[in-house]
Amino acid sequence: MGKLDRYIARHVLAAMLLVLLVLGGLDMVFTLIDELGDSEGGYGTLAAFKYVLYTAPRHVYELLSPTALIGSLAGLGSLAAANELVGMQAAGYSRWQLTRAVMQPAILVMLLGFVLGEYLAPQLELQAEVDKSLARGQSIGLSRYGHWERDGQSFLHFNTIETSGVLHGVTLFEFDDQQRLSQQLLAEQAVYVGATGGSKPEWQLINGSRIEFNYNGSDVSNNRQQFSQLSLPLDLTPDLLQVVIVDPDRLSISDLWRFGNRFLQQGLDASPYFLGFWKKALQPVNTAVLVLVAISFIFGPLRSASMGSRLFSAISLGLIVTIVQRLLQNLSLVYHLQPLAAVLLPIVLCLLAGIVLLRRRA
Repeated sequence: MGKLDRYIARHVLAAMLLVLLVLGGLDMVFTLIDELGDSEGGYGTLAAFKYVLYTAPRHVYELLSPTALIGSLAGLGSLAAANELVGMQAAGYSRWQLTRAVMQPAILVMLLGFVLGEYLAPQLELQAEVDKSLARGQSIGLSRYGHWERDGQSFLHFNTIETSGVLHGVTLFEFDDQQRLSQQLLAEQAVYVGATGGSKPEWQLINGSRIEFNYNGSDVSNNRQQFSQLSLPLDLTPDLLQVVIVDPDRLSISDLWRFGNRFLQQGLDASPYFLGFWKKALQPVNTAVLVLVAISFIFGPLRSASMGSRLFSAISLGLIVTIVQRLLQNLSLVYHLQPLAAVLLPIVLCLLAGIVLLRRRA
């Protein structure tokens, strides 16, 4: 890496860090204000502040792409305002070399995004939601109607879930190959025991009843039994049931892929999980493309603009791209379009626009 490359990279990286500090600080303030207005029960100022700290990595992750765009435009804009870019070009420094130099701090942003999105943010987000629900004395992560899960021919409903792997208010309906109800289980609790070997994970049902249905032609009989404990094999684990606590967008990339494939095998709608997977998997590409667009703007429409105009243009561009991305993503969920296409289309359009602007003015 040459001296000019390092100089530009340091300048752009400093601008990105400043933008991230400003945007992240404002986001935390607004989030804290919103949480303080939602205080209930034991969820007071200290708990709200803790919630904001725990969810901060997720907010930072979501701000990385706009930060790269605005930071690149601001950093290069300050160099252009001081005529340093003109001097570099006069010395034979091409715009493609400049692009390479600016991409170096962008790569650091991408690496930070991967660490936050895959490891740090999902775990802290889950803990934040659980702590918030417990502080407010609510059922963890569930609405008043509870939650349904499917395991092959079995359909499980539970009212509440604990992070230790305990379900409350459990109802299970099991159907045979002819879609007839074969048994119904009711239990106060279901405790996760674990899996041994290649068998299904085992759950222990506590204090409940079991009804078995027998079919003989048009006649139906049933056998009811009470139990204090009953072992039940189910292809469900506590970490899988965590999807009821946090939204798909807030899961890690590996969990999104795993849960999406599982729901697909169960014949359920897995679009939100695959959409979340492709959004996170392609975020580095999206960040690089936005940086490329920022570079093309410096040598194009914003060549002689003021810093305020550059920042306004960057924010406007970021908002337009975000709106288009969310619109296409929501349309893909409503009309069952390919999630990959919905995420990739705006990125490809921005990439083509950036390349065309750079080549036209090179």
